[in-house]
Amino acid sequence: MASAQPGVHALKLQPPSVSHTLSTGSNFIRWDEDVSTVTPVTLRVDPHGFYLHWTDQNKDTELLDLTLVKDVRTGRSTKTAKEAKLRELLDAGNLVGRLENRMLTVVTASDLVNVSQLIFIASQEEEAKVWSEELFALCSNLLSLNLNRDRSLLKA
Repeated sequence: MASAQPGVHALKLQPPSVSHTLSTGSNFIRWDEDVSTVTPVTLRVDPHGFYLHWTDQNKDTELLDLTLVKDVRTGRSTKTAKEAKLRELLDAGNLVGRLENRMLTVVTASDLVNVSQLIFIASQEEEAKVWSEELFALCSNLLSLNLNRDRSLLKA
């Protein structure tokens, strides 16, 4: 029989840590596919790693619980605009890199049927890649998905 030590797996898990980039926020353009509108927003993650929130120019803030995020995509697997005029509008300005590589798609779902996507466009490819990797690491952290009593009270 193997000599298993209790608590070994718990010692390897690291609590979620929010990087400086995610906590201070970055400027993105939020693309709403349903109404074909684009809105400049500032995207941030709270210091504890519980929520993703974005604020537009009118100081309207929207909030998303990170436990609902199932995937964070960038590159070829993002959802792009099909209309040429809208693609031109999204790719306008002095933005660096291809549009697909600058897009950040946040896939959310409360169950397996009701899946929705939030689409943000960064000004640079590297910024979208950093946000994608770090945000996915926060969302897939086992300790953030299975909160203990103290963390649940902190979140509330």
